[in-house]
Amino acid sequence: MDFNIKAQANDEAELLIYGYIGGWDNRASDFARQLKELKAATLKVRINSGGGSLFDGVAIYNALKLYKGKIVVYVDALAASAASIIAMAGSERIMPGNTMLMIHNSITYADGNAKELSQMANILSQLDEAMATTYVGVTGQSMEKIRQMMDNETWLSAKDALELGFATSIIDDIPVSASFRDKFLAINGVEFSNLPLEKLKTGILKGISASTQKPENNQQLTINKELKLMNLQALKEQHPELYKQLESQAYEKGKEDGIKAERERIKAIEEIGINGHEQLIVDAKYKNGITVEALAMQILAAEKAQKGQFLNSRQSDASDLNGIVPNAQPEAKSQEAEFLAVFDGGKNA
Repeated sequence: MDFNIKAQANDEAELLIYGYIGGWDNRASDFARQLKELKAATLKVRINSGGGSLFDGVAIYNALKLYKGKIVVYVDALAASAASIIAMAGSERIMPGNTMLMIHNSITYADGNAKELSQMANILSQLDEAMATTYVGVTGQSMEKIRQMMDNETWLSAKDALELGFATSIIDDIPVSASFRDKFLAINGVEFSNLPLEKLKTGILKGISASTQKPENNQQLTINKELKLMNLQALKEQHPELYKQLESQAYEKGKEDGIKAERERIKAIEEIGINGHEQLIVDAKYKNGITVEALAMQILAAEKAQKGQFLNSRQSDASDLNGIVPNAQPEAKSQEAEFLAVFDGGKNA
């Protein structure tokens, strides 16, 4: 989702930074160009991002710091990684009680020889130092404390962010929603695939409604190396509202899947279409709930039982004909083959 700048009344403008920072989404060059056109006395910056390119994030931060008007930052759901740097540009940094902010060391993917990788490690160290300097300047925390928080990849609730100086105020929770699809978590309508799910589960706290349209929110204590995930029992005890919401969503999803599976089971049973076994089919559909494969085995067993009865009957009838026992095997075998052909997609009986 691209950033969106729009003018508003009362000499105010609003900027939305939703989604990935950098790349095709929120590029610093496009941002700086459009920012120059704004003349509003107050610029409201609303953020919902899991981060992205640190260089783009720093460039956007610097562009905002050079803006001549007042910058007010709102964390609409999540400001993580590079997005947390952008959030520091506001003279006011406002977080609803159910949102989160995350800081960590810079990350990259590299290949090459030992010298090249060593150079990249040095670059990352310098980037970490630059980020830490920004956080220290805004929050007033010591460099040592900030670097430790970055080393631990620290996730902050609005309350924690306020206490540590990352936020200047907390407002009431805003209505939000979250949804999971495959490996993606959608928060405020933005899909994130690179966020640690076990940490988000402990942070997403309240204001959640089942929706794929928009956000979701978070509240959580700092997570360090000693605390990596929260099990369901702990989630239920510490965050009952979240537990109930997730339980409700899981129930609804399970109900939908169950209805779909049952319809498919009934349809498959009806397509067997074997005459002479109507009671078995009725029982399978409405009484014992067995699979179409299990029903097929029951019908096959019934066919074999009927074949045995048929042979016994023919043998009994033929006992008066000079003791000659007629061979009824070909006919019985034909019935079994006909059933198997129907079950395998051949002609119906």
